[in-house]
Amino acid sequence: MEIWQEEADVVIVGYGGAGAAAAISAHDAGASVIVLEKDSGGGNTRLATNAFLCPINNAKAKEHLRALSCGTVTDEIIDAFLEWSSKNAEFIRELGGDVQSVTPGPTFPKLSGSEAMTRYRVKGPPGERGGVSLWNLLSKNVQQRKIHVYQQTPVKKLLRSGDEVVEVEAEKEGKRLRIRAKKAVVLATGGFEFNEDMKKEYLLGYPIYAYGHNGNRGDGIKLAQDLGADLWHMKSVAAPMGYKFAEYEAAFTMQMPANGYIIVDQHGRRFCNETGLEHYSMWMEVTRLNMETLGFSRIPSYLIFDDPTRLSGPITQLGHGANRGYNWSADNSEELRRGWITSGKSGEQMAVGLGINSPDQLSRTLSAYQEFCKKGRDEEFARSRETLIELRGDLYGVPLWPCLLNTQGGPKRNDRGQILDVWGQPIMRLYGAGELGSIWGFLYQSGGNLCECLASGRMAGYNAASEPLQP
Repeated sequence: MEIWQEEADVVIVGYGGAGAAAAISAHDAGASVIVLEKDSGGGNTRLATNAFLCPINNAKAKEHLRALSCGTVTDEIIDAFLEWSSKNAEFIRELGGDVQSVTPGPTFPKLSGSEAMTRYRVKGPPGERGGVSLWNLLSKNVQQRKIHVYQQTPVKKLLRSGDEVVEVEAEKEGKRLRIRAKKAVVLATGGFEFNEDMKKEYLLGYPIYAYGHNGNRGDGIKLAQDLGADLWHMKSVAAPMGYKFAEYEAAFTMQMPANGYIIVDQHGRRFCNETGLEHYSMWMEVTRLNMETLGFSRIPSYLIFDDPTRLSGPITQLGHGANRGYNWSADNSEELRRGWITSGKSGEQMAVGLGINSPDQLSRTLSAYQEFCKKGRDEEFARSRETLIELRGDLYGVPLWPCLLNTQGGPKRNDRGQILDVWGQPIMRLYGAGELGSIWGFLYQSGGNLCECLASGRMAGYNAASEPLQP
């Protein structure tokens, strides 16, 4: 194969939000930059729905992040995260954009320091999603700086001289492209939401589908592992419940338009307060192993709702994720026609239609729930009184799966964004940013991944540009 050779001070692998922020930061610090992207660019950032986190940098924020991480990150890393992320809104303004506050802020308001978790979105045209507005602003600034972006150019290997990363080997139109990194390489390739082998290996419960960019297949993790990188947070995810249909590679998120619904397991039993689930942590409710069957009896679970709820609006969030172009019908009738939603007049019919193991148990579950509604008290799972809506008319059902917004795991990083080896030492001249090895090691705060794209991308780009030139 023909060999093309180029060089830049900083070579960035991946052109989503983190890669774009790293490119801008490195360029503005005086470095020459080349970006390599295996697809067209934008990644999960372009598909994001709304906001980025911009926490207040104070002791309360540190206390809150410490609680969210549950010991999975050090205080030094939290300090660095706060230093950079607290300036996210300022960075957007420096790029020529504007921001608006988004509510609610804290995902876990009961944890101390939650008031410091403020969120914003980039202002864009009416109806435009926050992720699109953010990506348009970032990519525009990359173009204005005349930063060279190679699209459709997957990276195959990182090369070292001695103990320093010095070169990137990629492929462009069947030709090998070797680019020298005179200062450093930044990996910003996203997560592994569409890598089935990695999900089976690292995540609890299977199958787990995904809402976002299908290019997120763990490439950066493999590139870093090849150099002896340590991994962290591999089991941590942001994963609401959703629907998966054969016609689409990505999933549709569950968002109910009214409260006339319950969720049951494969035996037809309720197992949670359906309206009290924390959105990003829904996966925690369904990945419990059933020790009697030695299987995951809540994967799939089943959403069962009534006629008034069906007629209240779409049972999904319109314009969300990779399937945002699909026009879900206002009364869910088209999805019923497609066979995505099953209908029935009784618990027994719903159980047969959905494949629930015990029709009798589902009928008992429905009867018990109706009694709780009449009493105004959920005696099983303490669902709030105002959401105890008696199911009326025909019933409808659809399988529910845990579905990934993001995986958080990847190469472990220090408080400068350097990727660490298995002994805790930096792999010289190699940095990581964004969802690839995120700091979100346990509980996820809404807006946290877009936040980290901006913050860790800028930090990695700046520190990479500050490396001395290789001799």
